[in-house]
Amino acid sequence: MFKAKGKVSVAAFSAVALALSVGTAPANAAATGKIEVFSWWTSGSEDAALQAIISASKTANPGLEVINAAVAGGAGTNAKQVLATRLGGGDAPEIWQTHPGGELGNYVDQGVLTDMTALYKSEGWDKVVPKDLVASMTYNKKTYSVLTGVHRANTMWISSAAQKKAGVKLSGSLTWPTFKAAALKMKAKGIDPICLGDKDIWTAAQLLEALIVAEEGATGWTALLNGTKKWTSAGVKKAVANFNEAMTWTNKDHKALDWTGAVAALAKGTCGVNIMGDWAYGELLVKQEKVDGVDFTYATFGDANTFVTVGDSFVIGKTAKNQAGAVAFAKAIMDPKVQLAFNKLKGSAPVRSDVSTKTLGKYQQGAAKVLANGKKVPSLVHGQALVAAAVGQAYADAVTLLQANKDVAKFSKAMDAAIAAN
Repeated sequence: MFKAKGKVSVAAFSAVALALSVGTAPANAAATGKIEVFSWWTSGSEDAALQAIISASKTANPGLEVINAAVAGGAGTNAKQVLATRLGGGDAPEIWQTHPGGELGNYVDQGVLTDMTALYKSEGWDKVVPKDLVASMTYNKKTYSVLTGVHRANTMWISSAAQKKAGVKLSGSLTWPTFKAAALKMKAKGIDPICLGDKDIWTAAQLLEALIVAEEGATGWTALLNGTKKWTSAGVKKAVANFNEAMTWTNKDHKALDWTGAVAALAKGTCGVNIMGDWAYGELLVKQEKVDGVDFTYATFGDANTFVTVGDSFVIGKTAKNQAGAVAFAKAIMDPKVQLAFNKLKGSAPVRSDVSTKTLGKYQQGAAKVLANGKKVPSLVHGQALVAAAVGQAYADAVTLLQANKDVAKFSKAMDAAIAAN
């Protein structure tokens, strides 16, 4: 099992004259001064992974002071509100976390980001980051962020203890009937089939997203997002009905827990499965100290070759005081050694195609292969889809209402209206 081991060493950054809006850095110059790194990474595994980047940036730049300004709250629900207030007041941190796609596009529209296109070319990142991922960070031919790694959102984590007690075995690509049969056996043995922590609505919304992708497939999900397919489709209706049934199998305290609480319950074996992005993998290994393939296994609903992407990326604030320091932090993120160290802790797959995954966990090696060769679709829940932010909010609101009224037709109608309006 992987354990974090202090600082991550990286080679001194190469001397490159980098033309940015803030000017040209002299050759061999290390960044100095203070930078504020704003994120929502506060759980055990998330903070450990972030520290790997911070340590690397400070090792390469001894005169650089990095302030960790993380704000707690799964999926950045709290951090994004704090950041919006700060940006509105002209108090931008040097570098902050966001997601590619529509969420990033919102900041581009606000005109608050530094263009990183020249950095991609001078550092050769445009040659090692998959083109479709670069495209998700590019607007009007300008690239604005760097990815720490790419998470897979549509993964089912399975407690080995719960499976053994219930006499079931879940693996590979699962259909709803197969999962339902196993869930009923777990329930009969006094095990809550689904671990859920939806204190924040996004976790329930992500569960539904995984079910819809499973029923609609990559092509159908894409069509739902771009408006060429109605949310009144048979696949969506089936997925929402499955979601309603799944909610009857969750732990009674689900509204009191966040996502880490649900992962902890899975680790204890008090519930059967957790449908969660593979940041749960890092949490299981690092915080819960569980062993891949022994204490837990994993599967997917639907096509195992479909990867719902959640890319963690960082951008540089256009008005931030220490641009050189922010660039140094971006370089640390993209260093191959840091990519490997970070993703070992975080559970995601490295974004650089030249980083070997041989030392990553078994799950991560498989996920990296699907990322490289499978069908990639964006997560609406995490702002990856190229849709207006209002669509993502409408989805969250529709899931909240769905939990209360169980009305499949109203959910579909709300989403069709949101897509049409935006």
